[in-house]
Amino acid sequence: MGEPTQDLMGMAKTLEPALALAPVLVLAKGSGSTGGSVFEMQVKMNRMSNSLRNARGQITALQGRLEELSLINMRNVEAMVESKVENITGVVNKLSNTCNSQCAVQTSPQFIIAPKDCSDYNMLKERKNGVYRVTPDPRNGTFEVYCDMESFGGGWTLVQQRLNGTVSFNRSWAEYKRGFGNPRGEFWLGNDRIHLLTKAKDMVLRIELEDFQGVREYAKFDQFYVANEFLRYRLSISGYSGTAGNALHMNKQFNHDQKFFTTPDRDNDMYPSGNCGAYYSSGWWFDACMSANLNGKYYHKRYKGVRNGIYWGTWHNMSSEAYPTNYRQAFKTVKMMIRPKNYVP
Repeated sequence: MGEPTQDLMGMAKTLEPALALAPVLVLAKGSGSTGGSVFEMQVKMNRMSNSLRNARGQITALQGRLEELSLINMRNVEAMVESKVENITGVVNKLSNTCNSQCAVQTSPQFIIAPKDCSDYNMLKERKNGVYRVTPDPRNGTFEVYCDMESFGGGWTLVQQRLNGTVSFNRSWAEYKRGFGNPRGEFWLGNDRIHLLTKAKDMVLRIELEDFQGVREYAKFDQFYVANEFLRYRLSISGYSGTAGNALHMNKQFNHDQKFFTTPDRDNDMYPSGNCGAYYSSGWWFDACMSANLNGKYYHKRYKGVRNGIYWGTWHNMSSEAYPTNYRQAFKTVKMMIRPKNYVP
């Protein structure tokens, strides 16, 4: 793509001196002609010279555009290479289990070198809830997660849990990025880690909610993906089923799908007049502002005032909160957990 551009630039530079001398040559040859004819020829040659200069400017602009396109193509190549590396890693994992001679009888799967999430531990016959180490991407190291190996077929990786209000979720962008809390108690796993887990496999999300009246409901989504930090941890979520209602896409006004992550110190929401994260004292995928916020303040009982607590807008008695003076719903426990879409218990 660069050679034709260089040829045009070379022609322009070669022709310019010749065009500059053209009026002098015309004068020399046209000494017997009228002065008017010579002047007309000189004007035409000057116009040609100006046109050539304009062409050079256009060529330079095109060359800059080509360089921009080349940069975009390089980014596409990097993404393609990253995908190929992941594919090769998977092939290597499979080949590592191939025997050169007749294989011995094996009582458990051996092709998992490093579990990517809690579902891999289930395949390794681990059946107890607890903290395990996972490696969704070998290039980004290993980290601890809490695995629910008993509920609803097991294999669940928890990304968030609220139990008693001992951990504040009014945190900065950097804290939500790396995660906080204790995986055995209240915690946020971290946006970087959630991205790696949802990138490694197609994940479903299950949300478990319980209020202080003992009512338990759930919401399940067949597609759950969190983009990287460059894309501001954009949320992709769809395929609702459950009993709690789809508060993440309640109506046209409030839809958390495809929304960026916002924190009190980083405003990426759709609200034009302020920061939803600062107003509701939490980090979340706010719209303008929300019909759900599972990272809100933990209240031990129903409360009044700003709806800055844990919130799920389709809960069974939320219609009574339409008036600001009424009490607001409080939640006793919340769990957000993910599992591969193709998982078989």
